[in-house]
Amino acid sequence: MSRRGELLGELTLALRELRGRLFQVNQSVGEHIGLGSTEMEFIDAIARVGPVTPGWLATASGLSPATVTGILDRLEKDAWIRRERDVEDRRKVLVHVKTDRVPELFRLYSPMLGRYADILKKYSEKDLELLLKFLRQVRDAGDEAVGEIREGAAR
Repeated sequence: MSRRGELLGELTLALRELRGRLFQVNQSVGEHIGLGSTEMEFIDAIARVGPVTPGWLATASGLSPATVTGILDRLEKDAWIRRERDVEDRRKVLVHVKTDRVPELFRLYSPMLGRYADILKKYSEKDLELLLKFLRQVRDAGDEAVGEIREGAAR
């Protein structure tokens, strides 16, 4: 096997391992606050993109609207999110992360965030631009693959 082939194999394995480790970090934080991985993913998505509609969450997650409603009910009951009517379209509900809970999450994620910051200090701006470009391309490829898989499953 060529050196390039070896590197591509190692990179693919490293991405798989990274996905698994980040899942474990997320799951460990969730265990401390009594939430499962799907609820943690919802909180993250709402915080990144929000406010969002329940329909957006259903589309993004691939879960049924009824399942999304159940998850949002639990998150609202535990004061992680709030739902409110859109002021421009009263039929639409917007979901927000409750910011008063963010310090609790930050405290639990801080060991990983500290290590992440230490790692990033070692890279130049040019290196960071390359890494960001690569990760965005992988993310976009994943989005495209999900669309193809969902479309194929619907046939």
